[in-house]
Amino acid sequence: MHKFDPGQAHRLNDPERPKHENPQMILKAAGIRSGMTVVDAGCGTGFYTFPASGLIGEKGLVYAVDMSKEMLKILKREIEKQNVKNVRAVVSEETSIPLDDGIADMVINVNMLHEAYDMDAFVRELKRLMKNNGILLLIDHKKEPMPSGPPLQDRVSYEDATTLLKRWFDIVLKGPSGEYQYGLIAVKENNGR
Repeated sequence: MHKFDPGQAHRLNDPERPKHENPQMILKAAGIRSGMTVVDAGCGTGFYTFPASGLIGEKGLVYAVDMSKEMLKILKREIEKQNVKNVRAVVSEETSIPLDDGIADMVINVNMLHEAYDMDAFVRELKRLMKNNGILLLIDHKKEPMPSGPPLQDRVSYEDATTLLKRWFDIVLKGPSGEYQYGLIAVKENNGR
């Protein structure tokens, strides 16, 4: 398992990254809308948080969740700098996010699945946060040689990620992603599973 080093936080906002991963286009394709409540689980420095904030507007809210206080410190500085009013930074544990059940219309999880110690517990926690008919957008690095990302042996394949999500969701579809990633969308139905 590979954990991202917070000392490398500057790499998350590399000016080259949007050339192969456009968060605004990806979020629009995943169905983000004005007024939504969004949880960006593993938000890092906010590469998806700030585009989500703009897309949901002033009636929406983004909970930017991360285990790294260092990442959240960078994020909070940017929130203040940009005077963003609809983002709340939340420090959490991997499988215990201090937010209420069913709070989110959409949960975003980008480049984090391969970092989970217990992937089932992690996905279960993300599902707990979702409203009925809520959307989980899961994006991670393809399990093939790429110019960026974690070591190849630590990556989770598209097939394995799909199998994992199907254990927790009845609806799992191919979703949008960047060039070096795969995307999956899972929908939480009102079926109690």
